[in-house]
Amino acid sequence: MSKFLSDLELGAAIIELMKGSELRCAVAFWGNGAVSELFPDDGPPENAKIICDLTMGGTNPKELKALGAPDNKKLKHLPGLHAKVYISDQGLITCSANASNNGIGFLDAARLVEAGTLHGPNTSAYNSALRWFEKIWNISEVIDDSALSRAQVAWERRKAGNAWRTTLPRDPASLLDAVIADPMRFRGVGFAFSTGNSTSEQRDETAEAVATKDKNNHIPLLSSTERKALKKWPVGDVFSEWEPEDIRRWPEHFVCAHRGVRAQRLSYWFYERAHTAVLEGERGMLLGRRRPGLKRSFGFSNGAKTMAEADNDKASQIFAQIDKIGHTFFANGEELARFLVTLAPWR
Repeated sequence: MSKFLSDLELGAAIIELMKGSELRCAVAFWGNGAVSELFPDDGPPENAKIICDLTMGGTNPKELKALGAPDNKKLKHLPGLHAKVYISDQGLITCSANASNNGIGFLDAARLVEAGTLHGPNTSAYNSALRWFEKIWNISEVIDDSALSRAQVAWERRKAGNAWRTTLPRDPASLLDAVIADPMRFRGVGFAFSTGNSTSEQRDETAEAVATKDKNNHIPLLSSTERKALKKWPVGDVFSEWEPEDIRRWPEHFVCAHRGVRAQRLSYWFYERAHTAVLEGERGMLLGRRRPGLKRSFGFSNGAKTMAEADNDKASQIFAQIDKIGHTFFANGEELARFLVTLAPWR
């Protein structure tokens, strides 16, 4: 059994589905009032498993606490999760609606036009959804005190972003101004801020891990030429010692903003992701391939050096916050823009 749910039916159907047992929710964002409306009897059932996203600022920390954070071990987060999947023993709903008033409309009429499909229990879609949920559940992380604090920061940054376009002085040579003025222009583009330099030993470790992983594939994908290229990969294009979480979220195209430890000057480099590996000790590694044409695709006519000079002073505030760890990563323009609006140049 399956049924299409229009915007007029979806909210009520989700609320009804959540009255069942064996709850499984992979829903990116949880907004104000979601928990009290979906779980009116003192929060979610004890055996409910819930996964959300904390990186994009769309989940209200108050709702996380209502879901039991930081003590609920069945409440997890997965960076980059954008799904809206609701499951109980009564069936499955896959849809476009987050657990928010805008999406479901439990405080007042939903502001967004959403839609979805309802599938009965023990259907092919239902069973596939359960298998998919367990797969991402195993790679998700519990929302502990640290994750809850990061969620609070992301939430506040998102709220601070409401005045982006009305207050921003634009410098046509500034990459950071462009990101904050129009973050959707950089959707799917990552931003890596780094002060460190990789070594040939780290390159060799990464090359060996990538080659070994490919060799163990049922059908190896790397040619002999590509395997040889791994061993000679430019050390300057090796991104080493990152969190595995960053590596999982790293998009195909990205900008590297690098500041030398001695010169203290910013430089920009434009890349595509070539290979990744997670080494023993949870050390995330990435090999990048330079793509100067990426800059032109953003619509910039200035050279990378000119852009870096325009942003050098502004970027110093970013690096001041990452000096202890040496680098930080934003998976898309929206994440970076939400961070930038908290800094002095854009307040």
